Amino acid sequence: MRRWPFEGRQRELVALRSAFAGAETHGMVLVGAAGAGKTRLAQEAVERLGRRSEWIAATRAAARIPLGVLLPLVPQETPIAAELAQLVRAIRGQVASWGGRRHVAIGVDDAHLLDDISAAVVAGLITTRAAFVVMTVRAGEAPADCLARLPVEGQVGVVHVDALPEAVMDRLIDHGTGGRIDVAARRRLRATARGNPAALRDLLHGAVPGGLSDHVVSRLAGLDTAVRTVVEMVACGEPVPLSLLERRAGAEQVAAAEEAGVVICERAENRVQARLEHPLFSEVLRARMPVARRRSTYRSLARELMATPMRRGEDVLRAALWQVEGGHIVRADLVRGGALQAVGRAGLTLAERLAQAFRAAEPGPRSDWLMAEILEYQGRSAEAAGLLPPTPPHQPRERVAWAVIRAKVQYWSRGDLPAAMATWDLVAGHPVVEAARAFVLLFAGRCRDVVPLAEQVLADPDSSAQATIWAAAAATVALGFLGRLPEAERIFARGHAVAAAHTAALPVGLFQMEAGACLARLAAGEPGRAAAIAAAGYRNRPDGEAPLPVNVWAFFGGVVALAQGRLDRAEALLREARAGLEQADTQRLHRCCLAALAGTRAVQGRHAEALDLMARADKLDNGTNQIFAPWVETWRAWAARAGGDTAGALEHAARAAALAAAAGLPYVEALARYETVRLGGAADVAALAALPGALPRELAGAARALAARDSAALADAAGALDRLGYHLHAAELATAAVRADRARGPLLTATANELRAKCPGARTPLLAADGLLRDFLTPREREIALLAPWHTSKQIAARLGLAVRTVDNALSRVYVKLGVQGRAELRAHLDELG
Repeated sequence: MRRWPFEGRQRELVALRSAFAGAETHGMVLVGAAGAGKTRLAQEAVERLGRRSEWIAATRAAARIPLGVLLPLVPQETPIAAELAQLVRAIRGQVASWGGRRHVAIGVDDAHLLDDISAAVVAGLITTRAAFVVMTVRAGEAPADCLARLPVEGQVGVVHVDALPEAVMDRLIDHGTGGRIDVAARRRLRATARGNPAALRDLLHGAVPGGLSDHVVSRLAGLDTAVRTVVEMVACGEPVPLSLLERRAGAEQVAAAEEAGVVICERAENRVQARLEHPLFSEVLRARMPVARRRSTYRSLARELMATPMRRGEDVLRAALWQVEGGHIVRADLVRGGALQAVGRAGLTLAERLAQAFRAAEPGPRSDWLMAEILEYQGRSAEAAGLLPPTPPHQPRERVAWAVIRAKVQYWSRGDLPAAMATWDLVAGHPVVEAARAFVLLFAGRCRDVVPLAEQVLADPDSSAQATIWAAAAATVALGFLGRLPEAERIFARGHAVAAAHTAALPVGLFQMEAGACLARLAAGEPGRAAAIAAAGYRNRPDGEAPLPVNVWAFFGGVVALAQGRLDRAEALLREARAGLEQADTQRLHRCCLAALAGTRAVQGRHAEALDLMARADKLDNGTNQIFAPWVETWRAWAARAGGDTAGALEHAARAAALAAAAGLPYVEALARYETVRLGGAADVAALAALPGALPRELAGAARALAARDSAALADAAGALDRLGYHLHAAELATAAVRADRARGPLLTATANELRAKCPGARTPLLAADGLLRDFLTPREREIALLAPWHTSKQIAARLGLAVRTVDNALSRVYVKLGVQGRAELRAHLDELG
């Protein structure tokens, strides 16, 4: 592996530089967990501070020799047999001769391992301002008193080196793998490393069996049996509620494990949880534990947890998993509940494992149907169908459960809506059945039928929480597509409140409501607000193996970003969604994801890739998800346009509008009709203006302004669409405004450039590259742009008699104005112009 890059510590580095440049403190202590990156940060800082830098690495072995670690600072002329006092004076004099605190930076790694005399010398260098000292200290460890009091006295500052954010970990993963890693593996790496770069490096090197294992063993070697038991319990159940751990192992033993620095206790919401210091310790310890002791530990954890009220949402899942890992199921009902919770919390692989354990513990129809439901969540409809009897059971409650699952399989496996409806009709009127019917009708594109059905369920006092959430989520989305957003907001509020009150039993409920709100906002012409909801859902998703919500948030977020024209984000999210949906596709979104990715590539001008992706999408069409049909046709139109088939593109846009009109979706229809203008055709302005709502009026006005080349109206329409979140639509209109009014060119150009910067890489007829070269680049910028793909900045500077920096600055402006990233994309742009 190449040298590990220095990533994600700019804030800490700035703090160190500021402290060095200031006069208030004369050193800095970097505190963090093992492997957090303290050493690398200190090295980077020391190398960049002062005229002279020195590095001292403390070790346990060196601590046995007084001043042993500081011997590199002793002048060469000092006698070999010098006394300690003489050595101390020599070190102080040597460092002082280098110029003092403003010119000398010394790094001391693992300062908590310094022997007392060395620690006193380092403290003296700080207090006498002989050097600026950067020390690293492992969290939970205490340095010598003379160093520990320096932060209290204000002599040194403290920087906490926390876990790296996810984006930084992704860059490190790409560095270590060359980017050749699938999304599922990336999630597992992030989840296991938990923001710890050393842990990630160990994982990428496959170091768990080797050096790290030895390190774990050495850390545990000095612990007594009772404390080691605590550590093993945390390793098996991590994170473990502190109260449970103290009851089972004893508060004194837990405190001893924490004082040893192996166990860390931290607050998570209203509970204090215990985990191990290093993210990989648990994996190493579990692998080294004898099987019998590991199973016994899990059984002990399960018994202790099941003796509590288990009020928190994750308790049922923990109790289920710990029973299964312990090989002894005492409460099968918790295993069943854990399987259902795993769908939204921990992933479908664990859900299937728990469902299998429930079948083994309580064989029968109930456990078969649970397994069928989990299999259907994974898109494995044929297997699910094999677990369902063809005829309904006699007991009413079982008939309802059978009908709900069987109808789901019938619709999602082959789009057989009539068969699903017939199954539901066998138990018609039951709130859960009618709510499930409404949910499927939504995806079938029957929004007008969804609303009265959902309202009937919501008005029924006997409706369960599950029925209420399904009905409310379906109605929220349907009303958004129908353009009735105030009603959607009212029903969303009710469903969200119920979902929030039942997160333990129905962990997917909040996701269903919030995802519904995102889709409703997008369909109702508010992509900006939809983007905020999608970003929050994606940000709060669990890491590791993807549970059901993760793939959907990535898909919805990508579709919203595409609607906005944020193509880079759309590309990244849709690629992630594609990878996840290839593994588990509950609602058959894989086809729609490929189509959206085709639309993204098409708007980027990558027509061959767009056509290939659209062909792949068509092969997956099984008749489901007609709610997305108008959008798929719109993306197909852009794929055709990218390949030069303008007539075909306009036909697809017209079909998209017709599909939306037939389903009664006014805003979706309006956008589809407006696409004809964006694709190079002429819009039916009268049809646009006749549609109800604010967005159709804005789009009709934009179409009129484009036809009339009215710069003022174009600028106004651009501002309105930008505020809604349609950034690419706005950029196109602002660009057209510049071309329509050269007298106001500079002001309009600045606005257009700002809007286009939100949509880098976009290639649309209204953003034609030839027009951009003519209307947006200054003569000098145009001259440099035409040379840049084939010449270096130095060559261009020599040819035009300019400074290299002037050429580079001009090129930066060209890239922003044209929406390209670098010389290769600029050359592709110019190649398109011949």
